[in-house]
Amino acid sequence: MEQSQDGLQRRPVVFVTGPYSAPTEDGVRQNIQRAVDTGRIVFSKGYYPVVPHLLVRPYYDPTDDSGHFGYEPLMKYTLALVPRCDMLLLYGHSPGADREWQLAESLGKPVYFDVRDLPDLRKHDHTEG
Repeated sequence: MEQSQDGLQRRPVVFVTGPYSAPTEDGVRQNIQRAVDTGRIVFSKGYYPVVPHLLVRPYYDPTDDSGHFGYEPLMKYTLALVPRCDMLLLYGHSPGADREWQLAESLGKPVYFDVRDLPDLRKHDHTEG
C-alpha cells in the first residue's frame, strides 16, 4: 500500500454497490445487511469500503414531498461519491447500482463483480492501517 504525505498508509477506497430497494422493509434491511457484509470483506482485504446503503439510509424517505429525500436526490448523492473512490465493486444488479457502475466505467475506474476477485492487499502488508 502507498504511503501518504503524513506517513500513514493509504488504502484504496472501494465503492461497494448492489440492490437497496425492495418491496418490503425486511427486504431493504436484507439488502443493507448484504452490503455491510460485502463491505466487511472488502475491509478485511485491506481496502476502505464506501457502502452507500449506510449513507443514504438515514435520509431516504420514499414519501418525501420536498424533493430532497426521495430516490433521485439520493442517487445524485451516491453518484457524486463514485468519482472519489478508486474502484467499484458491483455485487448485485439494480437500476441504481447499474448507474453507479456505468459512471465508474465511464471514469475509467476498475470495476469488480465479485468480492472474491478483489485482490487481497493484506497478503503483502503485515501492518494495520
